[in-house]
Amino acid sequence: QLLQKSTPNGLTYIADRLNGGRLDHKMDHLACFMGGSLALGAYTDPSGIDSSRAKRDLKTAKALTYTCYQMYARTQTGISPEFVKFSGGNDFIVPSSAPFYILRPEVVEAFYYLSVLTGDPIYREWGWEVFQSIEKYCKTEYGYGSLHDVNEPSMKPEDRMESFFLAETLKYLYLLFDPDSEIDILNKHVFNTEAHPFKIFNN
Repeated sequence: QLLQKSTPNGLTYIADRLNGGRLDHKMDHLACFMGGSLALGAYTDPSGIDSSRAKRDLKTAKALTYTCYQMYARTQTGISPEFVKFSGGNDFIVPSSAPFYILRPEVVEAFYYLSVLTGDPIYREWGWEVFQSIEKYCKTEYGYGSLHDVNEPSMKPEDRMESFFLAETLKYLYLLFDPDSEIDILNKHVFNTEAHPFKIFNN
């Protein structure tokens, strides 16, 4: 029930459920991790990647990640806001309550997982677009800053950088473009919630 489609282009998104069961047709940047999570689940499905469940989950993962890419591509800076609202006939809007970007990692995290698992070069292309936008609009003299409004390209970044930008956002972007990485997300390693890779112990 939470999985919804937008109008008119049928973008897949995960709505919020409010108290009382009513749906709030918004999707947070934070929810974009689900693209990578569903893809990893599909490729490690006990019934195999060719099972109907794995195919369903991979299809959903790709669709969600495409929506998350659009959350970047459709703004004036090429950077996603904190969340978007799905309403009207133009798929989604950037609400006045959440036009900011605090250097979040979830979208490039999904790009990384889907790139490694599917081998599709589109995820590197999207990641390169996002990286270029971050370089152009968020870079400061000594680091990177948050944006107050992703649809105001003339605004300077704020004097604030979240620690997860280095730990997660840049790490996933680096790994996305590292063809010689020893990280093996299917057989040898697992990332924790802060993007630290740990070896899997097999008995």
